[in-house]
Formats: sequence, structure tokens, C-alpha cells
Amino acid sequence: MIKGIYSAEAAMRPKMTQMEVLANNLANINSTGFKKDRVFMRMLKESAAGSQDGRTDLAGVEAQRSIDFSGGSLQQTGNPLDLAIEGPGFFAVDTPRGIRLTRNGNFKLSPDGTLVTSEGYAVLSTAGHITIPQADRLPKGSISINEAGLLSTGKETIGRIQLVDVERPAMLQKDHESLFMPDPRDPASDIQEDQTIIRQGYLEESNVEGIEEMIAMIELSRSFETDQKMIQAQDQSLERVMDIGRV
Repeated sequence: MIKGIYSAEAAMRPKMTQMEVLANNLANINSTGFKKDRVFMRMLKESAAGSQDGRTDLAGVEAQRSIDFSGGSLQQTGNPLDLAIEGPGFFAVDTPRGIRLTRNGNFKLSPDGTLVTSEGYAVLSTAGHITIPQADRLPKGSISINEAGLLSTGKETIGRIQLVDVERPAMLQKDHESLFMPDPRDPASDIQEDQTIIRQGYLEESNVEGIEEMIAMIELSRSFETDQKMIQAQDQSLERVMDIGRV
């Protein structure tokens, strides 16, 4: 009977993690470049042997997160500083915590003409930061970025936006919103030009499917309620046994 309570409780713990992931995905459904998380279950080796307190079966199941890097749809904005990546790869940005990768191409110009993210992090080119001289004096629409990431103003070439990728995307960790931190064991490297193109005037939307996440959340809530009722039923049965023992 106690084993049944333990099993139900063990089944609820990974479901709580799943619920947190689903809620976070839905909260970022409108976040540009956001990549949703998925949860998978891992069976621990020691779970097969069980333990003396009755914690067996699902007690050895651990919920782990993974990032879904599937592409989101491209939304046209008409803003010349909005960029979207079509294909694999990431933009590289310089943050106080080190180089971070992102698919969020919602860029702007800082007061000194440096191309930065919405948070103010400098976007990297193949030669460092991208700074446009006298950007405030440029005619509207004069900034051009071709499919290879070459940024120019009129006839003047400023630099090439750096596109990078990693061999094992599963090793990337989320840092903040749509920023990803590369693992030191799998550093980012420049991507070949023919693998990816940049779309000027577009943004990549989140890859979260709202209806799919909502259905999963409803199913998970019902399963969680079933586990709760199971624990309550086991607890009531245990109370009756204890009452009989007192008599």
C-alpha cells in the first residue's frame, strides 16, 4: 500500500517538470527566435534494484530537458535591421558573460552606430563589432544586407555578419530568452556560406505551437489529477487498516 503511494508520488515529480516546461513554452510563444523545450524521461540504473523502503518502479525515473532547434516561420517586417536565418546556424553576439548565440535577429543601431541586439549586445562580424560611421546621417533604407550577410551602406561595405554553428546543438544551454551558451567542449565555428542565407526585413518567430502545447498541458493536468486521487485512495485505505488495528 505504501509502495503504491511512493509510485504515484514518483510519477508526479517528472510531470511537474513537464508542466513547468509547457508553461514556459507558452509564455514565450511570441518571443522572436525562441526555441521550445521538450522533456524526456531517463531511467536511472539503480532503479531496477529497488530499495528497502519500497521506492521502486517510477522512483528511478528522471525528467530531463532538451531544446528543440526546429525552425520557426519567417515573418516579414520591412525593417532593414531585422534579420532572419534561413537554414542552420546562429548569429554571434558579444555579451558581458561571453559570446552567446541567437536566432533572434531583431537588431538596432546604438548611438555610436554599432549594430546591437534589443538588449544592447553587439552583433559580431567576421572581424569584430559592426559599426556604421555617421549612421544618424544615412538616408532611410540605405543599409543593405545581402543573403551572405554582407552589410553595406550605398557603395561602402561595412562588414560581413558572422554566422556560426556547433557540431552538437544538444550541448547548447539557454542563457537568457533567445540566447544560447556554447559548451567549451563544442565551440562555435563559422558556417559555410552555401549552407545558410540571411533574409533582410524578416524575423524568425518562435517554434512553439500553441494548440499543441495547450493540448499537452490539459492531458498532463488530467494525468496529474489521477495520480493525486490514487494517493488519496491509498491514504484512505491505510487509515482504515490502522483503525482496524486499533480495535
